[in-house]
Amino acid sequence: MLDTNNNNTIDANNLYLRHKRRLDGISSSKKLLDLMLEIQRHRAASLASLGGDLFFENRIFNIQKNTTQRLLELSRNSEQLLTQQELRQLNGEWITIRSQWQKDSVMQNFLLHGHLINLILRINSSICARAGHTQLDSQHQALAHYCLNDLPRLIEVAAQARGLATHCAAQKTNSDKIMSKIKYLVDEIRTLDDKSQSTVVQCSAENYRIIQHVRTTNNSQRYMDTFIQQLKVHFTENNTPELFSDEIYTTGSQFIMATYGVLLRAYKLMSKSIDGDMQEWIYRSSYNC
Repeated sequence: MLDTNNNNTIDANNLYLRHKRRLDGISSSKKLLDLMLEIQRHRAASLASLGGDLFFENRIFNIQKNTTQRLLELSRNSEQLLTQQELRQLNGEWITIRSQWQKDSVMQNFLLHGHLINLILRINSSICARAGHTQLDSQHQALAHYCLNDLPRLIEVAAQARGLATHCAAQKTNSDKIMSKIKYLVDEIRTLDDKSQSTVVQCSAENYRIIQHVRTTNNSQRYMDTFIQQLKVHFTENNTPELFSDEIYTTGSQFIMATYGVLLRAYKLMSKSIDGDMQEWIYRSSYNC
Protein backbone atom coordinates (compact mmCIF):
# COMPACT_ATOMS: atom_id res chain seq x y z
CA MET A 1 0.00 0.00 0.00
CA LEU A 2 2.84 2.38 0.75
CA ASP A 3 5.43 1.40 -1.88
CA THR A 4 6.17 4.82 -3.35
CA ASN A 5 6.87 8.25 -1.93
CA ASN A 6 3.82 9.61 -3.75
CA ASN A 7 1.58 6.96 -2.22
CA ASN A 8 3.13 7.65 1.17
CA THR A 9 2.10 11.31 0.89
CA ILE A 10 -1.43 10.54 -0.29
CA ASP A 11 -2.02 7.89 2.37
CA ALA A 12 -0.53 10.03 5.12
CA ASN A 13 -2.80 12.95 4.20
CA ASN A 14 -5.89 10.75 4.13
CA LEU A 15 -5.01 9.12 7.42
CA TYR A 16 -4.37 12.49 9.03
CA LEU A 17 -7.70 13.88 7.80
CA ARG A 18 -9.60 10.87 9.12
CA HIS A 19 -7.89 11.16 12.48
CA LYS A 20 -8.56 14.89 12.63
CA ARG A 21 -12.22 14.24 11.83
CA ARG A 22 -12.46 11.95 14.83
CA LEU A 23 -10.79 14.57 17.05
CA ASP A 24 -13.25 17.16 15.73
CA GLY A 25 -16.05 14.80 16.74
CA ILE A 26 -14.75 14.69 20.30
CA SER A 27 -14.53 18.49 20.35
CA SER A 28 -18.11 18.85 19.07
CA SER A 29 -19.36 16.33 21.60
CA LYS A 30 -17.73 18.18 24.48
CA LYS A 31 -19.33 21.46 23.36
CA LEU A 32 -22.74 19.77 23.16
CA LEU A 33 -22.41 18.30 26.63
CA ASP A 34 -21.16 21.56 28.15
CA LEU A 35 -24.32 23.12 26.70
CA MET A 36 -26.41 20.27 28.13
CA LEU A 37 -24.97 20.82 31.62
CA GLU A 38 -25.99 24.49 31.54
CA ILE A 39 -29.52 23.68 30.37
CA GLN A 40 -29.80 21.10 33.14
CA ARG A 41 -28.74 23.76 35.66
CA HIS A 42 -31.35 26.10 34.21
CA ARG A 43 -34.03 23.42 34.54
CA ALA A 44 -33.20 22.83 38.21
CA ALA A 45 -33.00 26.55 39.04
CA SER A 46 -36.23 27.42 37.22
CA LEU A 47 -38.07 24.48 38.82
CA ALA A 48 -36.83 25.59 42.24
CA SER A 49 -37.96 29.14 41.46
CA LEU A 50 -41.40 27.87 40.47
CA GLY A 51 -41.43 26.19 43.89
CA GLY A 52 -40.80 29.55 45.56
CA ASP A 53 -37.03 29.47 46.07
CA LEU A 54 -35.56 32.97 45.62
CA PHE A 55 -31.96 31.75 46.00
CA PHE A 56 -32.20 29.75 42.78
CA GLU A 57 -34.21 32.45 41.01
CA ASN A 58 -31.33 34.87 41.56
CA ARG A 59 -28.96 32.43 39.81
CA ILE A 60 -31.04 32.11 36.66
CA PHE A 61 -29.70 35.19 34.88
CA ASN A 62 -26.10 33.98 35.04
CA ILE A 63 -27.10 30.47 33.95
CA GLN A 64 -28.96 31.93 30.97
CA LYS A 65 -25.94 34.03 30.08
CA ASN A 66 -23.66 30.98 30.22
CA THR A 67 -26.08 28.89 28.17
CA THR A 68 -26.32 31.53 25.46
CA GLN A 69 -22.51 31.71 25.35
CA ARG A 70 -22.26 27.91 24.99
CA LEU A 71 -24.73 28.04 22.12
CA LEU A 72 -22.75 30.81 20.46
CA GLU A 73 -19.57 28.73 20.62
CA LEU A 74 -21.39 25.71 19.23
CA SER A 75 -23.01 27.76 16.46
CA ARG A 76 -19.61 28.71 15.07
CA ASN A 77 -19.56 25.06 13.99
CA SER A 78 -15.81 25.11 13.43
CA GLU A 79 -15.74 21.30 13.21
CA GLN A 80 -18.58 21.34 10.62
CA LEU A 81 -20.26 18.28 12.13
CA LEU A 82 -23.64 19.86 12.91
CA THR A 83 -26.16 20.90 10.27
CA GLN A 84 -27.55 24.41 10.07
CA GLN A 85 -31.02 23.01 10.73
CA GLU A 86 -29.81 21.42 13.97
CA LEU A 87 -28.20 24.67 15.08
CA ARG A 88 -31.37 26.65 14.29
CA GLN A 89 -33.46 24.14 16.25
CA LEU A 90 -31.13 24.27 19.26
CA ASN A 91 -31.18 28.07 19.31
CA GLY A 92 -34.94 28.27 18.72
CA GLU A 93 -35.83 25.89 21.53
CA TRP A 94 -33.50 27.66 23.94
CA ILE A 95 -35.04 31.05 23.11
CA THR A 96 -38.49 29.61 23.86
CA ILE A 97 -37.40 28.22 27.23
CA ARG A 98 -35.51 31.37 28.23
CA SER A 99 -38.37 33.71 27.39
CA GLN A 100 -41.32 31.86 28.90
CA TRP A 101 -40.14 29.62 31.76
CA GLN A 102 -41.92 31.81 34.32
CA LYS A 103 -45.23 31.28 32.49
CA ASP A 104 -45.00 27.49 32.37
CA SER A 105 -46.34 24.94 34.81
CA VAL A 106 -43.82 22.73 36.58
CA MET A 107 -44.34 19.81 34.20
CA GLN A 108 -44.35 22.06 31.10
CA ASN A 109 -41.04 23.49 32.24
CA PHE A 110 -39.65 20.01 32.87
CA LEU A 111 -40.81 18.71 29.47
CA LEU A 112 -39.55 21.71 27.47
CA HIS A 113 -36.07 21.43 28.95
CA GLY A 114 -36.16 17.67 28.41
CA HIS A 115 -37.12 18.07 24.76
CA LEU A 116 -34.14 20.33 24.10
CA ILE A 117 -31.76 18.03 25.99
CA ASN A 118 -33.03 14.99 24.06
CA LEU A 119 -32.20 16.84 20.85
CA ILE A 120 -28.66 17.43 22.16
CA LEU A 121 -28.35 13.75 23.07
CA ARG A 122 -29.51 12.61 19.62
CA ILE A 123 -27.04 14.90 17.85
CA ASN A 124 -24.27 13.83 20.21
CA SER A 125 -24.97 10.15 19.60
CA SER A 126 -24.91 10.64 15.82
CA ILE A 127 -21.40 12.16 16.01
CA CYS A 128 -20.05 8.63 16.46
CA ALA A 129 -20.80 7.86 12.81
CA ARG A 130 -20.43 11.41 11.46
CA ALA A 131 -16.86 11.70 12.75
CA GLY A 132 -15.81 8.20 11.73
CA HIS A 133 -15.52 6.52 15.10
CA THR A 134 -17.49 3.55 13.76
CA GLN A 135 -14.61 2.88 11.34
CA LEU A 136 -12.22 1.82 14.12
CA ASP A 137 -12.09 -1.52 15.93
CA SER A 138 -14.75 -2.86 18.30
CA GLN A 139 -12.85 -1.79 21.42
CA HIS A 140 -12.73 1.82 20.24
CA GLN A 141 -16.40 1.68 19.24
CA ALA A 142 -17.25 0.50 22.76
CA LEU A 143 -15.32 3.47 24.19
CA ALA A 144 -17.09 5.83 21.78
CA HIS A 145 -20.49 4.42 22.79
CA TYR A 146 -19.57 4.88 26.45
CA CYS A 147 -18.67 8.54 25.83
CA LEU A 148 -21.32 9.54 23.30
CA ASN A 149 -24.29 7.52 24.54
CA ASP A 150 -24.06 5.87 27.94
CA LEU A 151 -22.56 8.55 30.19
CA PRO A 152 -24.48 11.52 28.70
CA ARG A 153 -27.77 9.66 29.18
CA LEU A 154 -26.84 8.72 32.74
CA ILE A 155 -26.04 12.36 33.47
CA GLU A 156 -29.39 13.48 32.04
CA VAL A 157 -31.46 11.01 34.05
CA ALA A 158 -29.66 12.10 37.22
CA ALA A 159 -30.21 15.75 36.28
CA GLN A 160 -33.93 15.13 35.77
CA ALA A 161 -34.17 13.67 39.27
CA ARG A 162 -32.12 16.57 40.66
CA GLY A 163 -34.42 19.13 39.04
CA LEU A 164 -37.68 17.59 40.26
CA ALA A 165 -36.34 16.96 43.76
CA THR A 166 -35.01 20.52 44.00
CA HIS A 167 -38.49 21.79 43.09
CA CYS A 168 -40.17 19.59 45.72
CA ALA A 169 -37.67 20.62 48.38
CA ALA A 170 -38.29 24.28 47.54
CA GLN A 171 -42.05 23.99 48.01
CA LYS A 172 -41.76 21.47 50.88
CA THR A 173 -44.18 18.97 49.37
CA ASN A 174 -44.09 16.00 46.99
CA SER A 175 -46.99 15.48 44.62
CA ASP A 176 -47.93 11.89 43.82
CA LYS A 177 -47.08 12.47 40.16
CA ILE A 178 -43.59 13.77 40.88
CA MET A 179 -42.94 11.08 43.51
CA SER A 180 -43.81 8.43 40.91
CA LYS A 181 -41.51 10.08 38.36
CA ILE A 182 -38.60 10.24 40.82
CA LYS A 183 -39.06 6.55 41.69
CA TYR A 184 -38.79 5.74 38.00
CA LEU A 185 -35.68 7.94 37.63
CA VAL A 186 -33.96 6.26 40.59
CA ASP A 187 -34.41 2.91 38.85
CA GLU A 188 -33.16 4.42 35.58
CA ILE A 189 -30.00 5.75 37.23
CA ARG A 190 -29.17 2.25 38.43
CA THR A 191 -30.03 0.70 35.05
CA LEU A 192 -27.97 3.17 33.02
CA ASP A 193 -25.03 2.92 35.40
CA ASP A 194 -25.06 -0.88 34.98
CA LYS A 195 -25.38 -0.48 31.22
CA SER A 196 -22.40 1.88 31.07
CA GLN A 197 -20.33 -0.58 33.07
CA SER A 198 -21.19 -3.43 30.70
CA THR A 199 -20.13 -1.21 27.79
CA VAL A 200 -16.78 -0.20 29.28
CA VAL A 201 -15.89 -3.86 29.86
CA GLN A 202 -15.76 -4.17 26.05
CA CYS A 203 -13.02 -1.52 25.81
CA SER A 204 -9.34 -2.40 25.80
CA ALA A 205 -7.98 -3.74 29.09
CA GLU A 206 -5.87 -0.60 29.57
CA ASN A 207 -8.75 1.79 28.95
CA TYR A 208 -11.00 -0.23 31.24
CA ARG A 209 -8.37 -0.04 34.00
CA ILE A 210 -7.96 3.72 33.61
CA ILE A 211 -11.71 4.39 33.63
CA GLN A 212 -12.27 2.24 36.71
CA HIS A 213 -9.41 4.05 38.46
CA VAL A 214 -11.00 7.43 37.68
CA ARG A 215 -14.38 6.22 38.94
CA THR A 216 -12.74 5.17 42.19
CA THR A 217 -10.64 8.28 42.77
CA ASN A 218 -13.43 10.77 42.08
CA ASN A 219 -15.95 8.84 44.21
CA SER A 220 -18.63 8.67 41.52
CA GLN A 221 -20.10 5.46 42.93
CA ARG A 222 -20.31 6.88 46.45
CA TYR A 223 -21.90 10.09 45.17
CA MET A 224 -24.45 8.08 43.21
CA ASP A 225 -25.36 5.96 46.23
CA THR A 226 -25.75 9.05 48.45
CA PHE A 227 -27.91 10.82 45.85
CA ILE A 228 -30.16 7.79 45.36
CA GLN A 229 -30.52 7.32 49.12
CA GLN A 230 -31.61 10.94 49.61
CA LEU A 231 -34.04 10.68 46.70
CA LYS A 232 -35.61 7.55 48.16
CA VAL A 233 -35.91 8.80 51.73
CA HIS A 234 -37.08 12.34 51.06
CA PHE A 235 -38.81 12.24 47.68
CA THR A 236 -40.37 8.80 47.19
CA GLU A 237 -41.40 7.62 50.67
CA ASN A 238 -43.24 10.61 52.18
CA ASN A 239 -45.06 13.72 51.04
CA THR A 240 -42.90 16.22 52.93
CA PRO A 241 -39.16 16.30 52.13
CA GLU A 242 -36.91 17.23 55.03
CA LEU A 243 -34.04 18.55 52.93
CA PHE A 244 -33.41 22.10 51.77
CA SER A 245 -33.46 22.62 48.01
CA ASP A 246 -29.78 23.51 47.85
CA GLU A 247 -28.89 20.30 49.73
CA ILE A 248 -30.47 17.88 47.25
CA TYR A 249 -29.24 20.05 44.37
CA THR A 250 -25.68 19.82 45.69
CA THR A 251 -25.86 16.06 46.25
CA GLY A 252 -27.16 15.52 42.71
CA SER A 253 -24.56 17.86 41.27
CA GLN A 254 -21.74 15.98 42.98
CA PHE A 255 -22.75 12.78 41.23
CA ILE A 256 -23.32 14.52 37.89
CA MET A 257 -19.96 16.29 37.92
CA ALA A 258 -18.11 13.17 39.09
CA THR A 259 -19.63 11.31 36.13
CA TYR A 260 -18.68 14.18 33.85
CA GLY A 261 -15.12 13.91 35.18
CA VAL A 262 -15.06 10.26 34.11
CA LEU A 263 -16.38 11.33 30.72
CA LEU A 264 -13.63 13.92 30.24
CA ARG A 265 -10.98 11.27 30.97
CA ALA A 266 -12.65 8.88 28.54
CA TYR A 267 -12.62 11.62 25.86
CA LYS A 268 -8.84 11.77 26.23
CA LEU A 269 -8.61 8.01 25.77
CA MET A 270 -10.75 8.30 22.64
CA SER A 271 -8.46 10.96 21.21
CA LYS A 272 -5.47 8.63 21.51
CA SER A 273 -7.03 5.85 19.45
CA ILE A 274 -5.69 5.48 15.93
CA ASP A 275 -6.77 3.12 13.20
CA GLY A 276 -4.78 0.16 11.88
CA ASP A 277 -3.76 1.92 8.67
CA MET A 278 -2.23 4.80 10.62
CA GLN A 279 -0.39 2.37 12.89
CA GLU A 280 1.02 0.66 9.81
CA TRP A 281 2.03 3.97 8.25
CA ILE A 282 3.79 5.06 11.47
CA TYR A 283 5.58 1.73 11.68
CA ARG A 284 6.72 1.79 8.06
CA SER A 285 7.79 5.42 8.25
CA SER A 286 9.90 4.65 11.32
CA TYR A 287 11.35 1.55 9.65
CA ASN A 288 12.25 3.44 6.47
CA CYS A 289 14.07 6.07 8.50
